[in-house]
Parts: sequence; C-alpha cells; structure tokens
Amino acid sequence: MATITLETTGSADIPRCDCCGEPSRTVWGLARRDGAADAAYWVHWTPGKVRERGANVDLMLGRWGEGATPADRFVVTLEYRLTARGGAFMVIDAGARAAARQGLATHALRRHEVVGTPLAARAFELVDAIWLHDPRIGEITETTGGK
Repeated sequence: MATITLETTGSADIPRCDCCGEPSRTVWGLARRDGAADAAYWVHWTPGKVRERGANVDLMLGRWGEGATPADRFVVTLEYRLTARGGAFMVIDAGARAAARQGLATHALRRHEVVGTPLAARAFELVDAIWLHDPRIGEITETTGGK
C-alpha cells in the first residue's frame, strides 16, 4: 500500500464567500504518494456552520513536475455532509469550484466521470489522508466526534 504524506502550504479566511455570502475558510496543500507529487488539495468550509453547510474538498490530480502543464491535470471534488449516520463524502461535479478556475488544470471532472472508476478509490484514499493528517481542518473532523 502506498504511503501518502501531506505538505500543508497555505490558508485563507475569506470575509464574504461568493456562493453563500458568509465568511469562509480554505486551506490547501500537496499530497505525495511514496514521496512523489500526487495531488494538490483545497478544503473549503464556513467556520461555525459545518453541521449545516458541510465542506468541500477539491483534488487536483495528474502529472506534476518538470514539463507538466495544466493539460496534464484535472480536478475532482468531494462534498462532505453530516447525515443521520455521521459524516459522509460524495463525489460532485468539479466545474463550479474555484479550484477548476485557477488555471492549474484544464479539465474539471463531472461526478459520472469519477464514480465507479479506479479514480474514485484514489480520490477517497487522498481525502482519507487529508482527513486524518491535516490538523487545520479540526473543526470539520470534530463534527463526527473526532478523527
């Protein structure tokens, strides 16, 4: 099994989110698989409103490093919501997300392009590593009673 490590690279508090009008927070970083760059990630949520609004995790996957271009990368988005059974993630269309408009990837995948493919397992494996090892998202992980 591959070892995924994280490099937490930045964060921003946004006074007024474009989609909901409320203050929001985004943290981002890099995920490495066995030491090699595997994905960039962004986690976005409304502080104090995780139970009501959930959170989004944007993953930018594909080829990184020397010679790689945005055409070599794509965006996958998972939405976190609290359900009657606890927290759950589901793949959603990535096209409307800010990560898809940053110019770092040329294709934002739709839900049907991910669900039921090996890419889905990879995306959920990355989200699991972020969930367990990025301490900046504690407000989100604590909604289900901790990590």
